[in-house]
Amino acid sequence: MIAPNENWPSDFDFQPVFTLCNSDNVTKEPQADSRGLCVHVDFESFARGSGPASYAIEGTARVPAQGFMEIDYGVPFEPGPGHDPGLKEAWTRSFCPEDDDEVDSTQQVSGRFVLEENSEDRFRGQLRLTVQGPTGGTCPGDAAEIDVDFDLGG
Repeated sequence: MIAPNENWPSDFDFQPVFTLCNSDNVTKEPQADSRGLCVHVDFESFARGSGPASYAIEGTARVPAQGFMEIDYGVPFEPGPGHDPGLKEAWTRSFCPEDDDEVDSTQQVSGRFVLEENSEDRFRGQLRLTVQGPTGGTCPGDAAEIDVDFDLGG
């Protein structure tokens, strides 16, 4: 998902965010013991159709506590020396339907976000991200490794 998109109300005021979520439960009804993880990459600005790009990710994200279904696009982020300025931040948040308690988490993140294609009708590339520290959310893990190829549209 890329947010916002052309179908969202114009009064939403947040920067473009690439969000990818996965869960061990893919049914419509939440299972009590299911677990999932979302990874968010927040851009400084983003122009659909602007062509290929590559961004290094390095820094510290401070992910605030939220409820299970709340979404906060943007977290306090301190970029490291290798972080590309085209990205604001990257972070993860876990989710478990049976849990709604959450604590703040601090994550050391590093990796790369690559757009092989960014056209008007297709968004394709890879996200490689290593997270050291609690993954945030309602059932945080101790760390995470994200290695995803994506192809949206087309």
